[in-house]
Amino acid sequence: MLLIAALGGLTLVGFLEWQERSAAQTVRQERQSLSQADAAVLTFATVARRLPCPDVDRDGLEDCASSGQKGWLPTVTLRLAGADAGVGIAQLRYLVQRGGGDAGLDLTALSDSWRPLGYDDGSGGFQAMLEAPPYPGDILTLPDFCQRVDAARAATATADMAQVNASPARTVAYALVHPGLADADGDGTLFDGENAAAGQRVEDPDRSPGLATYDDLVLERSFQSLRLAYQCQPLIDSINTVALGLDVVEQVAEMRQDNIDSAVQAVAFAALGAAITAVETVAAALELASEIANASAAWALCAASLGLAVNACAAAPQHTAAAALVGGVIAANIASIAANVTAAVMAGNALALANNEIDASDLDCGPQPDVAALVAAAEQEVLDAQAALAALIQQINDKTAERDAAITQRANAMNNLYTQMRDGGIWSERDGAVTSLLNAAAAWETADLAYQTAEARVEALEDARDNWLVTLTDYNAMLANRSSLLAQRIDEIAVLDQQIADLNTQIASETDPVAKASLEAQRNARVQERAEKDAERMLLDPATIPDRLQEGRDEAAANYNAAVADLPGAIAARNTAWTARNTAQTNYQTARSQMFASGIYRHQMSSGGTYYWTCSAASCDASTEINPNTLLDDDIAHTIYNVRNDVLSVMATLMGGTGDTYGWNRPADDSLFLRPGQLQREIDALELQRVPAQDRVDDAIANRDAIVAEAAKVPACNISGTGVGPMPPSIAEQILINVDRKGGTR
Repeated sequence: MLLIAALGGLTLVGFLEWQERSAAQTVRQERQSLSQADAAVLTFATVARRLPCPDVDRDGLEDCASSGQKGWLPTVTLRLAGADAGVGIAQLRYLVQRGGGDAGLDLTALSDSWRPLGYDDGSGGFQAMLEAPPYPGDILTLPDFCQRVDAARAATATADMAQVNASPARTVAYALVHPGLADADGDGTLFDGENAAAGQRVEDPDRSPGLATYDDLVLERSFQSLRLAYQCQPLIDSINTVALGLDVVEQVAEMRQDNIDSAVQAVAFAALGAAITAVETVAAALELASEIANASAAWALCAASLGLAVNACAAAPQHTAAAALVGGVIAANIASIAANVTAAVMAGNALALANNEIDASDLDCGPQPDVAALVAAAEQEVLDAQAALAALIQQINDKTAERDAAITQRANAMNNLYTQMRDGGIWSERDGAVTSLLNAAAAWETADLAYQTAEARVEALEDARDNWLVTLTDYNAMLANRSSLLAQRIDEIAVLDQQIADLNTQIASETDPVAKASLEAQRNARVQERAEKDAERMLLDPATIPDRLQEGRDEAAANYNAAVADLPGAIAARNTAWTARNTAQTNYQTARSQMFASGIYRHQMSSGGTYYWTCSAASCDASTEINPNTLLDDDIAHTIYNVRNDVLSVMATLMGGTGDTYGWNRPADDSLFLRPGQLQREIDALELQRVPAQDRVDDAIANRDAIVAEAAKVPACNISGTGVGPMPPSIAEQILINVDRKGGTR
């Protein structure tokens, strides 16, 4: 019995050891089966560029028509793909990620999901896939599969995606399940738990197969492990490296084309700039003559109005300054022409070097102005300015002599008035009347000048108010229609550019000198019109800094408001001046009436050195007044007249006109009394011109020297050169396509 018991114990121990050894060997075999199946799936995907679909009817073939994600491992399909699943695998459970209905995440689909990267202008980096056309859309290689794997990896997990039953659940690329040796959970199938159920889940590979109710083994293939298995990133990077080379070649080609386009535009715009500047230079020369004429007219009006024409006197210095500025513009324009010609030559040379299809002899620097004529015009302006200054000085001297003579004539007439009033005697009463009249006349002259000045001020403000209102209205209308006007100007400029280009083409091919001159005249007119339209475009463009249109509107509003604000004060000042003028005129009339009062004309006679009064009766005495309008007979046989008519004659000489017609209520405008003041104001107005006239001479000389200096700098148009071309992008693109079709580089 002891022997039997010992043998039984040894047998039991041996059986247990055999059972344990057999279970371990079984697990190894199961794991080996899963590993072989996994290798078969990887091999299939390497060739097919996709994962196999599950086998849903257990015939060993994948069933891609079904949308199911879970089924059986398609062993027959995998053998066709070159994988030998082995006898021990039988049919394993197979779960594959098909995106739960999202076609973009279906790893069993074959699609062109990836293309090499290119430069993305929108994002500003080398990160956008090349799109078709022109890149082919039929290249289906491992990078496409890798792209789908990466998209599934990055997608947000949903309940209908393929996943393992973990906490939390996690999506998988695919999973393989071995059922073990027994139905551990007693559900009638070898597969236990989620592995046996339909749907899109399998058990977590970490679940122990040694449990009493679970003996399955699960092999999970994550998205990242799948990417590592196929070396997706190095593979993609290898192709992108070639794509980067293509991008560099394309950028070089684009830069070359840009350089060619820029050079073409530079030549065109430099030529156009020279043409525009040439026309502007001629226009500036005409404007110079116009400004000089305007200045002369304004100064003449200012002088003729004795300085009271406020607008003319204000505008005259501005016209003179504008003339000086225009002269400087001509010199600057010649410098601009020289710069444009230089730019055209440089751009033309660059174009000839960049493009071997360009014939340098066909390139043109654009029309040139007649620099010699501009120099001659500048010389003539110096002579004209010097002559104008000399004429002004002579005019001032003549007016000064005329004023001095008028002062002498007025003084003689004033003394004669005293003499006629005295009638050979010494009469303080009559002298006082003359003095009162002369003082009143001087006061009236001052008051009248103040009124004329105030009236001119009102007229100037009214003109400013009305003119600025019109300007402000125009600016407001332009601002209201700014967008449409800007678009219109841009369209007009585009049309003019095309017309100019067409005319340049016609000019280049025209051999008839007369017809060519006509075409050039048309071209120059278009160029001038374009310059004007471009100035309007710049005014309308809201992107201009500063906003010239808004600035102009604000300036017009400020000037209009200032004129409106200043006008009431000016009107009040004019009314005050009018009242003062009327008062001065009344005082003048009172002083004049006093000169012709009856008592003033008592006549004094002398006899033997004794002065006595005479009258029409022997009995009259010194208190008797003589009627200034009556012929007198004295008692010593002398006929005596009063002095009224003699005084009236002198009054007419001094105050203007004859008799009671002129100088009776106020000094006449052309009177000898007012003439010295009028001449002095003319001299003052002329003196205002002396500094601007001298400035015109100085500026004319400076402008002439600048024009002569700049004219010598205009270079000759000499464009030459021969170009070469780099490798075209089409060859580099074909290299990339070949590398992509072969699945990258190794």
